[in-house]
Amino acid sequence: TAFCGMPKTFPHASIRKKKAYNVGQVLHFKCQNGYDKRPPTSGTRICKKENGNIIWTPLDIQCTNDSS
Repeated sequence: TAFCGMPKTFPHASIRKKKAYNVGQVLHFKCQNGYDKRPPTSGTRICKKENGNIIWTPLDIQCTNDSS
């Protein structure tokens, strides 16, 4: 079985951490208390094998406490 390493962290977002992530595993990022998602708000990354490399898909999430 192939594994991805730890994904990068993002400001004011959190995930449940594990030591190894299997190919095909989906991570759902959540904004921390007091912060809201701003568009785009997918908040998911997938561990996958692409062109022989095991990678995390890009993450488009922005957590902000800006009330405007």
